Amino acid sequence: MSFLDEINQKYKVYFYGEASAQNAIQNLKDFSAVSIPEEYFEIVREKEIEISIKEDDGYVGLSIWGADRCLECNPAYHIQRYIPNGIAIGDNGGGSALLYANGKKGFGLYLVDFGDLDEDELIYISKSLKDLLLKGIGIDVYLNNY
Repeated sequence: MSFLDEINQKYKVYFYGEASAQNAIQNLKDFSAVSIPEEYFEIVREKEIEISIKEDDGYVGLSIWGADRCLECNPAYHIQRYIPNGIAIGDNGGGSALLYANGKKGFGLYLVDFGDLDEDELIYISKSLKDLLLKGIGIDVYLNNY
């Protein structure tokens, strides 16, 4: 059973991409300077996902990239050059990356604008994907920074 089966009712998973192959997952683990939590791999072993988050005036997006896409996008956006203690795992569809990083509030999920990649610009969302996706912890911060 996937924790996505228990996703918060504010979210709707509306797109499933391909599952990440084990070799891609291992390549991502080898690439990343930070230890990526198992919760991320629980998702991408099943599918690459996009989630819509219901807001009063519509929906906001949240993409969780598969391992191959992480391996493409992190170098393409120079994430590690500007945020060496981070790994982008998705985006909000509005110009910001979702990352696991060691930021001012410790290790957790952060949001940062692709056009202003700087450790000082990291916005803390929650300590984990499970907190964000199951409990809704950090969703208010995420929505306020869309």
